[in-house]
Amino acid sequence: MVQIRLSDPARFVVAGAPSYFARRGIPQKPPDLLQHDCICMRSPTSGGRWAWELERGKKKWRVPVQGPIATNDFELRQLLAAAGVGLVYAFEPLIADELRSGKLRLVLEQYAPLVPGLFLYFPSRAQVSPALRAFVGVTREMIGESKQRANARRS
Repeated sequence: MVQIRLSDPARFVVAGAPSYFARRGIPQKPPDLLQHDCICMRSPTSGGRWAWELERGKKKWRVPVQGPIATNDFELRQLLAAAGVGLVYAFEPLIADELRSGKLRLVLEQYAPLVPGLFLYFPSRAQVSPALRAFVGVTREMIGESKQRANARRS
């Protein structure tokens, strides 16, 4: 099995628009998400809604969030969150622009799990097609640009 790193380690975070927080308040702990509108993802295998995973120290939460919309289209989830429809659970580098611009604001940061990054797995290097090489290159470039924007925001 071949593993290709697509990104550096980063957090999965919960974010929402200031307009959403003005209307619904700010969750203070993971179970509070059950009282909020969340923009959900569906499992491609079961069709069920994905639980949001949060942690603090050794304590872990799998919150079965609910909300008005479930979509696996990341860009649409981002746009809906920025429009104030609900909260989004996202890989932090991918929402760096929205965070920097103030369209989205992080909440529950102390519960955001750090993951080792995004990886692509496939059976053998012999099976690497030009299309797969191009996909890896473009994905790394997109994630790298998002990371640079996030770092610029922090400095």
